[in-house]
Amino acid sequence: MISCLVLERPGTWRTIGVTALLFIAVLPAAPLVWSALVSLASASVFAGNAFQNAIENSILLALCVAVVSLAIGLPFGVLTALYEFPGRSVFFALATLPLLVPSFLWAIGWASLAARLAPFVSTTLSGFPGCLVVMSTQGIPLVLLIAYAATLALSGSQVDAARLAGGERVVVRSVARYVASPTLLAAGLSGVLTLSDPGPGQIFGFPTAASEILISFSARYDFVLAGRQCVMLTALVLALAAPLVFFSIPRLASEVLVRQSRKVRRIQHQRLAGVVVAALGIFVFIGILVPLLGLMLPLVGGTAFFRAWNELSHTAGNTLGYAIGAGTIATFLGLPLALCAGRNDQLRAVCFGVALGLLSLPPAFTALGIVQLAAAAPAWADLFLRSRFTVCMALGLRFFPVVAVLGLRAWGATSATWVLVASLHGVSLGTYLRRVTLPLLLPVGGVGLLLVALLATADISTVLLLHPPGERSLPLAILTVMANAPETLVASLCLVYVTAAIGLLTVVWTIAEGRNV
Repeated sequence: MISCLVLERPGTWRTIGVTALLFIAVLPAAPLVWSALVSLASASVFAGNAFQNAIENSILLALCVAVVSLAIGLPFGVLTALYEFPGRSVFFALATLPLLVPSFLWAIGWASLAARLAPFVSTTLSGFPGCLVVMSTQGIPLVLLIAYAATLALSGSQVDAARLAGGERVVVRSVARYVASPTLLAAGLSGVLTLSDPGPGQIFGFPTAASEILISFSARYDFVLAGRQCVMLTALVLALAAPLVFFSIPRLASEVLVRQSRKVRRIQHQRLAGVVVAALGIFVFIGILVPLLGLMLPLVGGTAFFRAWNELSHTAGNTLGYAIGAGTIATFLGLPLALCAGRNDQLRAVCFGVALGLLSLPPAFTALGIVQLAAAAPAWADLFLRSRFTVCMALGLRFFPVVAVLGLRAWGATSATWVLVASLHGVSLGTYLRRVTLPLLLPVGGVGLLLVALLATADISTVLLLHPPGERSLPLAILTVMANAPETLVASLCLVYVTAAIGLLTVVWTIAEGRNV
């Protein structure tokens, strides 16, 4: 009988398990890297002048998004965690909605609204400004969430001591300095993620690296060129993300993954509460309500909900299947990774750093690797490389770090004495896992599954490159028909998707708050 004490003891099995799970996540991209390196000798052009110009545009956009996200997300994440104000849960949930909806939907809303206003509005939003507005709408919530989580990692006694020493001004200033490191990493990550998003650039007419990769593969049918471009973009992403991750991970892991026994007690402060409510209200208005208005305007005077319902009925099964499949795969990889890392500080830091690095990688990196592998695979491998399961696998591998981070945080909240007491009473490893560990991680896995499902549904590039013929998802259907279909149909489809995302987000927040995840 194996004692449950093995869960708290160091061992080589932890390193082997963490290494194996992380290796699985990057394995599908190996064929793409190999083919890109092999083709260098015979390639007259590595990536093309258009792609180099798109890289420059993407870097400029990423830097601006990082600055805007940090400047807005840091202070309001701290204030939201420290102070109580009316409608706090509603504002906070709405502020995270842009993270879980494809960015091109917000871009469609802005473009539709601008087309109905003065001509100079469309001119102003076209190109770089429009991309900056939409991408910042997704970057700000990410920084806000990290600042919020890092603030809650402080103990209540620390905040009370700062409050006694100098009042609310000292509290806010001290906490802002404390969370500066993880929020700087989150801002950098939000900028890096813009490098991999092709949607807003295509709608606003701003060439980006991600859109050039899709053009090379889907329009020019030049897989080798698309592979080299993807490898070049991946190298750029890693070059930008690696220094941030390396210098910030030790502190970030301790600030975000650990939960204090005595929480920060939120207090009422009329002036600061008014500032936070006004700021979050402005963000929700500009980032969500304005583009939603742009989506609803085409429906005035006539609707296309019947056609939208037909499209939804054709794609709902695939959309739900991809989402649940990706969430399931991510959960079965992420929770074991957290279990293998345990309380080992070095392994936890490695898992957290690699998780952020994997999230930063372009979605086309893994997808094109699978396409390359499928091209040379025999027919019996279609189930694994040319089916809906392939899409679920690619999306699950991309987003399993989300579940891993939630699992690491949940495991860090447990007490090591639980295992010690159980071992003294002769409890076996299987019994402890079944009666203690599983009930603890199951709610976390459920929240992670729902989050991954929402994030996977918002990922367009992976589904576009890997979906079998006739098996597209709802967001992909919107992206496919938006250039030729009537505005009313596109608007109806967008509203249907946003409504479904709000409903699922409500479920996620309800479960998370109930379980204190």
